[in-house]
Parts: sequence; structure tokens; C-alpha cells
Amino acid sequence: MSYLHSAELQPATVIETDANAIVLDLGSNSEFLAGLPEGSGAEWLTAGIRRQMQAADTAFAYGRYGEPRALYDNDHFAGDAGGSGERRTVHMGIDLFCAAGTIIRAPLDGVVQLVANNERELDYGPMLVLRHDSGYGQSLHTLYGHLLLSSVRELTAGQRVAAGDPIAAVGRPPENGNWPPHLHFQLILDLLGLGSDFPGVCRASECNLWLGLSPSPAKFFPTIPADRLDFGSASPVR
Repeated sequence: MSYLHSAELQPATVIETDANAIVLDLGSNSEFLAGLPEGSGAEWLTAGIRRQMQAADTAFAYGRYGEPRALYDNDHFAGDAGGSGERRTVHMGIDLFCAAGTIIRAPLDGVVQLVANNERELDYGPMLVLRHDSGYGQSLHTLYGHLLLSSVRELTAGQRVAAGDPIAAVGRPPENGNWPPHLHFQLILDLLGLGSDFPGVCRASECNLWLGLSPSPAKFFPTIPADRLDFGSASPVR
């Protein structure tokens, strides 16, 4: 049995949410996105997500793992150098939309693997990767994207953190990659030497590879049923 699926893996809460948190449909055929007034950019999407949260009387909304999205529309997600023309569209983590400045906590004991600031438009912005060792020769990494830059300035590679420790805070646009304020949380079994360039979005034709390396992190958000956090839920929005 892998560390990820072992009984000993009992994550602490990454972000404290309320009981009314919703799950958004941000997919390519999203009725929610299609129903928004004409616009683009962080302010347009932020306003739409806030309306959804206000209607549900919550300050929190999740974005699904494995969801194909049309939001990734700039050159950062363009076709590969091999000329296939296929864009990266499939989300490899779970998003948690909430107020900028919201505290993020380490889910497990671990070590800071890297801290970086990917400043390209629609990239991670300030981001952090932790490494977590099982003690049985297995490890996994957790990636945190779209952070508040000031919240990670004191972190250094090799620094130890304990489960439940504050490690960062949710960023705001444009500093966070110019996204609505949210945490992108992703599991990684093998960084492949890519460091801060490990993707958070993959091509649909390469899902078997990339989603195998970044399995669903639904276990880290147990207040929402896993089948609602993974793409394919019959009724994603509550």
C-alpha cells in the first residue's frame, strides 16, 4: 500500500472553511461561466465566484481536480514545441477560493523543498513545495500556488514544518499570477527534476502520465465528498 493511501496518513486541515462551502463548475462547458456577463481577467472571474459564494452564504468555494477548463487561454498553456497544437487544459490540483490573506497550514510534517515566484501571467505566482516522508522509504510532495509573496519570504529550502503549522497565505491579483484569490493545492509523487516548473495543468492526451504523478488530493479536504471534488461529479455546485 502506498503512503498516500495508508491509514497513517491523516492530514491536518489546510484551510479552515465553513459548513456551506460550495464546489464550482469551471469546466469547458460550465453553465456558471457561460452565464457570467462579458468580460475577462481576474476581476471578472472573481466577481462571478463571489456571487456564487454569497448566494450560498459561504466564504469558500472549491475548484475540481481533473477538470478540463477553457480558462487557460494565454501562451503559457499553448501547444508544445513538437507542433501538436494541443493546449494544456486539465487541472491537476484542487482549488480553494477564499479571501486573500487566508492562512494556509501544513497538512503533514514535512520539509520545505522549494520556494519560488513564477511571475508569468496565469502562472503560480508565489508558490511553495513541501516534501513529506513516511519513514518507510516513501515520500510525497504538496504544492501550494497563488500565494501572498510576503507570507513565504522567510521560508527556506530545508526548513522543517509540523502538521498544522501556518506556512503561507492566499495571495491576491496581480501578484498571485493574476487569478482570483485562491489556493491551488496539488499532490506530486515525483517532481521529475522540474522544480517550480512542475505543471499544474496538463494536456488531455497526457492525462495518464500527469494525473498519475499528481493523484487526487481530495483526501486532504475531507469535509467535501471526494466524488464532488473530482471531475465527473453529477452535481458539482451545491
